[in-house]
Formats: sequence, C-alpha cells, structure tokens
Amino acid sequence: MSESERQPTRKIGYARVSTADQNPDMQIQALKDYGVPEELIFVDRASGGTLDRPAFLQALRFAQVPGTEFVVWKLDRLGRTLEGILEVLNLLSDRGISFFSLTERVDVTTPMGKAMLQMMGVVAELERNLIIERTKAGIERAKARGEMPGRPISMTEERAEVASMMLQMGDRGMTVFEKIKDLKGPPISRAAYYAWQKEWDAGRAGGSAPDDESE
Repeated sequence: MSESERQPTRKIGYARVSTADQNPDMQIQALKDYGVPEELIFVDRASGGTLDRPAFLQALRFAQVPGTEFVVWKLDRLGRTLEGILEVLNLLSDRGISFFSLTERVDVTTPMGKAMLQMMGVVAELERNLIIERTKAGIERAKARGEMPGRPISMTEERAEVASMMLQMGDRGMTVFEKIKDLKGPPISRAAYYAWQKEWDAGRAGGSAPDDESE
C-alpha cells in the first residue's frame, strides 16, 4: 500500500522535554516536516515518569477521531519506562488510533511494527517479573529478620496514573478496572478501584461523584 493510500486524514503531534529550560523546537520542526499542523502539536515540559501530563492528555483527547495518526519524534517521548510506553500504545490501539515514531520509523499498523510491539511486550513482562522476584526476595529477607512488612497498596502509583488518564479521556467503571487490574502490583478488587474512582471524582468535582458502580 502506498503512502498516499494509507495516510490518515488527520495528524496529531506530541513533543516532550523533561525540564522547562530544554528546547522542544527540534521535535516540533520534525513533526511539522512530517505534515503535522502546528496547531495540532502538543508540547509538555515534564518528566516522562508520569502519564498525567496536561498536553499529553489533551493530545489524546484530540486524537479520538477516526483516521487520526498520533505522531512523536521518538518513542521515549511517550514515557520513561518500557511498560509505560506500551500502556500508551495499547490505549491508542484500543481506540483505533494509529501511531508513528519518526526516529524509530515505527508504524504499529504494519507487520513489522506489530512484531516490534510483541517483542517490547516480552521485554516488559520480563522486567515486571524481575521486579516481582526482587520484591518477594525483599519480603523474605524482612521476615527472616523478624520484620513484618505492611499491607501492600493495591492502587499503585502506576495504576493510579493509567486510571487518571483514562478517566480524563472519558472512560469509567469496569472499562478502567479491566485495564489496570493486570498492571504490576498486588491483586486489586473491583471495590478497591471504585473507592479510588469515587475519591478521584470528589477531588475533581468538589465532592459530587457520579454513581456508576453498575458500569
């Protein structure tokens, strides 16, 4: 298929620099050269360690239009960790939004791009399992010293970030719970998630939270 045949009707660009004194101009110019309109380029000056970035969330909301391509200069602009990057790519895929990275030339709609995502998933799973094993080893060492570790928090920082991002994009209830429950961390119940969502709603709306436990 030729470039003109597969080219989406709309391009959304996202750029990120880690600190306020860094310059995103190179990223912005690369996105413009690729054909992203300047008014549809969203720029964050924030760490990639969190998904809760204002321009990033705005870019995702703007991208939720059929035929949209989400474009970045480099994969690591999406997030700091491999798992965080995969979460974003899966989120885009779930919404039917295509993705392209200018530096790595990754187009996740092609067989090569899909194969790369699978390999990234394997590496992320290995990374996750290593963290779990290190955590278990630490708990066993604590027990051997007679220390009793506290009860683990099921709504981990990563789960909270992904849930917050999805809620701001309009997802709610079971849609969010099904997405976050398999992320690394202790087992989480539906009730625990809904309690967190109610607190999130209260924080956003000054205490008035919709009752959507049937979702």
